[in-house]
Amino acid sequence: MDQNFIIVHVSEKLKLIRVERGYTQEMMSSILGISKKTLVQIEKKRARANWTTVIAICALFNDSDVLHSVFGRDVFQLIKTIAHHQLEQPEKKDLNRESIVGKY
Repeated sequence: MDQNFIIVHVSEKLKLIRVERGYTQEMMSSILGISKKTLVQIEKKRARANWTTVIAICALFNDSDVLHSVFGRDVFQLIKTIAHHQLEQPEKKDLNRESIVGKY
């Protein structure tokens, strides 16, 4: 499970999370700090939420049965683990040995 997996699944479930809480699109977009247009695009699967929005959703709706059904009970802990794990895994550089040796 990685950041992209979380983004995809939270984006796909956003409308269900909103409806579960009984919020209108206007209310939900205001709570998340995104435009209604962006929310509609995500709900219609024309766009995905960005990582910051996903973190906000998981923090603000940590008690959502919809989120629990996908990620288990401690959604926010999962988000924290993934976020911190990315910092600990620096990108590996593919160095061509010949190009390094050839310079010297």
